[in-house]
Amino acid sequence: MSGSRPLIAVSATQRPTKDWDGSNSLIQVRISAQYAEAVYQAGGIPLVIPTFSGSGGIYVSGRGWPKSPPRTLDTVRKEAYDVMSKVSGLLLTGGGDVLLADEPGAPPDREMDRDRDFWEAALLEGALKLHKPVLGVCRGLQVMNVFLGGTLWDDIPSQCPEALRHQQRTRRDEHSHSVILEPDSQIYKICGRREISVNSGHHQGVREKAQGLKITGRSGDGLIEALEYTGAPMVLGVQWHPEGLISHDPVQLALFKALVSAARSK
Repeated sequence: MSGSRPLIAVSATQRPTKDWDGSNSLIQVRISAQYAEAVYQAGGIPLVIPTFSGSGGIYVSGRGWPKSPPRTLDTVRKEAYDVMSKVSGLLLTGGGDVLLADEPGAPPDREMDRDRDFWEAALLEGALKLHKPVLGVCRGLQVMNVFLGGTLWDDIPSQCPEALRHQQRTRRDEHSHSVILEPDSQIYKICGRREISVNSGHHQGVREKAQGLKITGRSGDGLIEALEYTGAPMVLGVQWHPEGLISHDPVQLALFKALVSAARSK
């Protein structure tokens, strides 16, 4: 039915929290309520999909899949495919760093989740196979790029010292810098303008784009801010957090409306 709200799968993070004994042994599934609100305001129903433990591994650069996962690769891919067959679209949310196999060991205080990396890659593969629309936000953009064979800057401040500040110190509902969009792109059609203002809260970023992805937005320092998958009508990722700006910036809500609109036909 044209008036029905399509189900949009929304990926979630998992964080340790205190149990009754005071230890940080209780794992909670979390998303920012702003993601759910953005999907709902855009006309969809958000369906939070948790990460399941035991699916973790390490990304193999250029192949997209982790190696030696505790659960079998076939099992996880089948489960993710089943999830995506029951929904009409996918929102890959922001969060901690994406694990890179070709980078030095991560600092001990770094937030990383191998289970989430692996599970989101499987959800993305399922969405692409089923031709479901996808919107990747911040980390979600990075997952798309790494899964399809691209690479990341592991730490923009240290590896790109001349870059703009991409971890703003103001609230996420405030704009930080501008992004220039390519005129022959999906995101340009969605936003309706060549230059948009965005917020920014990341220290990893796209270094080399994967084959099959097209660069459709850059910040003033040249860093990649938007990518689109050339093999589908609505599979795109943005490096900023549009969900944090929807209360006063209709351009940002338009991204979620495009996801939901594409989902209605699935």
